[in-house]
Amino acid sequence: MTKPRAGARRAEPLAELSAPSWFGHADEVIGASLGKLLRSLPAAMAMVGRTAWRADRRAVLLGFGAQVVSGLVTALGLLAVTGVLTSLFVAGPTPDRLSAAAPSLAVLAAAYALRGVADTAVSAATMRLRPKVRHQVERDLAEAISRIDLVTFDEPDFHDDLARSRHGGMDAVDTATLQAVAVVGGLVSLASTAATAALLHPLLLPVLLLSVVPETWATVRTARLEYEFVATMIETRRRRSLITDLLAYKESAAEVRVFGAQPFLLDQHDRHSRVMERAQIELGAKETRVALAGRALSGLGITLAYVTLGWLLYTGATPLAVAGAALLAIRTVRASLTQVVLAANRLFEKSLYISDLLAFFARARRRTPEVTGRSAPVDPEVVSLRGVSFTYPGASRSALADIDLTIRRGEVVALVGENGSGKSTLAKVLAGLYQPTAGAVCWDGVDLSTVDRGSVADNVAAVMQEPTRWPLTARYAVTLGRPDRPDPGDRYLDQVARDSGADAVVDTLSDGWDSLLTTRFRNGHDLSGGQWQRLSVARALYRDAPILICDEPTAALDARAEAAVYESLRTLQSGRTVVLITHRLASVRHADRIVVMHHGRVLQVGTHTELMASNPHYADLYNLQADSYRDDPAGESALGGQTVA
Repeated sequence: MTKPRAGARRAEPLAELSAPSWFGHADEVIGASLGKLLRSLPAAMAMVGRTAWRADRRAVLLGFGAQVVSGLVTALGLLAVTGVLTSLFVAGPTPDRLSAAAPSLAVLAAAYALRGVADTAVSAATMRLRPKVRHQVERDLAEAISRIDLVTFDEPDFHDDLARSRHGGMDAVDTATLQAVAVVGGLVSLASTAATAALLHPLLLPVLLLSVVPETWATVRTARLEYEFVATMIETRRRRSLITDLLAYKESAAEVRVFGAQPFLLDQHDRHSRVMERAQIELGAKETRVALAGRALSGLGITLAYVTLGWLLYTGATPLAVAGAALLAIRTVRASLTQVVLAANRLFEKSLYISDLLAFFARARRRTPEVTGRSAPVDPEVVSLRGVSFTYPGASRSALADIDLTIRRGEVVALVGENGSGKSTLAKVLAGLYQPTAGAVCWDGVDLSTVDRGSVADNVAAVMQEPTRWPLTARYAVTLGRPDRPDPGDRYLDQVARDSGADAVVDTLSDGWDSLLTTRFRNGHDLSGGQWQRLSVARALYRDAPILICDEPTAALDARAEAAVYESLRTLQSGRTVVLITHRLASVRHADRIVVMHHGRVLQVGTHTELMASNPHYADLYNLQADSYRDDPAGESALGGQTVA
């Protein structure tokens, strides 16, 4: 067991943790002043408003109209209170005063009833709008990602931007919609109440505002403290969640038990929980102090408001009825301003993440291939590369350099070479998935950079080294290769299953083609690597594309499974242009041509026999591997040929 060096300092608890990429605005939110908050409000409101307008215009109009009505009837109610109090405070018999107050009472009752209806309409519009806005943005994001040029996924900062958009941005849209509605409602109510107070007496407006400033400060400060707690604890919370996942997920359950890791993991869970516990207790103490200061100062402000009202009454500057209405106005303004400030604070926070989302949309538009309206040739006779070079984003060295290559329809062309020689990159360029940084890829003389990418993809199928393990039914895992294909009675599906050997996989499933291929859900099934590869071959067969890319399709399989997959691939070979990428040279002996690659360049092209005779690099690689294939129990692991004997 390795002991720590003498005198070496132990790492501070949790020092190894770092904030996730999507939590990138914590400092900006924590340090924002009230002025910055208010200045950012119009832009944030406009951002949310545009999205909501696209999602459901009727709900937007209903919600906004109902909020205006609610504000107006609030003002009307205050004026009605003044009328009621004026009638009740005059001299005279009580029945006469009640009769005089009856019209104002009726207006007051109607105002409160109408406000209740309006508030209900606002709530209904919000409930209708929130899921629609979220769905609209989720759909926009999914579509933007699906259309991005494939090479964008290799850009160094792409995944950080995507994570911020998916996590911070998507959650922010949902919350911001609710907060925007709250801001609008609070502003309308605040404006109508303040205008009414000013109408009753000009001095009442500044007095009302002064009475709510301290508690407004306390509200903003408390929100900042809570956000700061989330910001500082996010790494700890994530680590604790990861530990819980290690205890809960099937993928780690076996090793946890084999190594007896439960006590260690539980200790780590407790360690992180204690850190969060201490921080939360400290947060509670800070919030208590802020609330105490805010309420104390607010009490002084309210006292000043009451003193001012008393002075106005004493000097006869305002009637008693107006003073009574002013007391109600103070309560209404306090509630409205608190609502506005708290919602504006949350909206400001979320608008920063929404700006990340909008920036990602802008980036996606720049990275989306242009729609030209021109289609690629169908089933091309000749695929040619002319001086093709390709460099990955952020890379200092070209992955492909000055490649000239011609492939004819029906040929089986193998790309061989060491890891990192550019085989998979060349295959993606051939298939039109990557656009060369220099040179041109042409199908029947048509430069693929001038045609729509969808028409290129329609001609290509692929069997990958690690096929996607689609968490779908077996049927969809195969038919998504060509989901729009008419197939009454599943006749074609059953045929490709037989041709690929996938029928043996489906026969083991409890519900056949309708079996779910994931154990994350009830009644799901888990498949072996070889079984997933059979389904991958079936998917390529179902797609029935003229160009087939096989990228290390058996690298992770044992010899028997490898032989079975290659047997299935031979079914795909007939009449198609096949590009086979592999480092197992015994698998390519009977290819029509073999392309030997080294450091992104083509060293030589020829048959196996020609290359063994003239290319020392290929011969050395082949002979180096030969011994490992001599005892291959499968006996046959190549497209159309035997393994090395």
